[in-house]
Amino acid sequence: MRKTILMCAAALLCLCGCRHKNPNNKLYSGENSVYYWQTWYSTNDYEKRFLADHDIQTMYIRFFDVEPNHGWNDHDKCRPVATITLPDDESLSRFNVVPVVFITPEVIVEYESFTDHLAHRIHAMCVKNHLDIKEVQFDCDWTTSTREAYFQFLVEVREALKKYFGKDIAVSSTIRLHQLAQAPPAVDYGVLMCYNTGDFKDFNTRNAILDTKDVQPYVKYLKHYKLPLKLALPAYSWTVEFDAKKSFLRLNRFQNDYDNYDSTMLKKLDNGMYEILGEVPDNALKYIRHEVVSAKTILEAKDLVEQHYGKMPIVLYHLDSVQLSKYNDDELKAFFD
Repeated sequence: MRKTILMCAAALLCLCGCRHKNPNNKLYSGENSVYYWQTWYSTNDYEKRFLADHDIQTMYIRFFDVEPNHGWNDHDKCRPVATITLPDDESLSRFNVVPVVFITPEVIVEYESFTDHLAHRIHAMCVKNHLDIKEVQFDCDWTTSTREAYFQFLVEVREALKKYFGKDIAVSSTIRLHQLAQAPPAVDYGVLMCYNTGDFKDFNTRNAILDTKDVQPYVKYLKHYKLPLKLALPAYSWTVEFDAKKSFLRLNRFQNDYDNYDSTMLKKLDNGMYEILGEVPDNALKYIRHEVVSAKTILEAKDLVEQHYGKMPIVLYHLDSVQLSKYNDDELKAFFD
């Protein structure tokens, strides 16, 4: 009898040890969150209703990007671009605002040249816009060749932020699926990006935004991943353009109504693909793949990830009425549930 009890206790301890527990702090909570990824902050009536109806409390707002500086007469190797203009009213005061900075993999190796300037710039933007922040998030598609530089940057930028803000500022990082196979960065938590899972430049890709078959190979790493995670789900669409040779031309984020396409100009093929009718030069636009992720696919991917990790706080990417209105209220609620 005693042996049976001990075996049950051991099994229970093992089960508990495999569960991912959320740290007991405000940073990693179950609050509903969204990304805001525009260069001018403004919300229309639909977006305001969305924020209220879904009790959005945390806004991850992209402040700016850091990219290579190719100016021939500028000594700085990197530069901030696409800086957001924030409102001069108090419309953000009710949210927990988390500044997000996207850093290209090409420049992260130069982190020593911009880390202090970056922290100062974030602080200046917060002061100017009367934002009392507790956290900053960094977004970088690091690989094995840039991992060491990115990880060291995260250590040093934490100290630089503390210097300018005069208090501890938490640091979080986006985590891409392929990065799950490597050791996690030393941050307070990560946001797992469950989107941009395919190669959009490949003509044969079914849906580069999200395809559960592209997620499947990485979920095995979640059970033992040593970092608390939130889960970011996609609520956006785009079109990918190819020439007559089926070679990639460009990614187009502008929205078109492909549900009401002109059949005299376009022929609908399989998998959201359209062919422009008539003869065109080999290097001219011939095929358009319109990628929209169904609610069914989003929920299947969410379920797949949570089967291997456990229940996760959700961050929806991103706040845009054109994109969000593609889903009904029940679907949007299910994303957060």
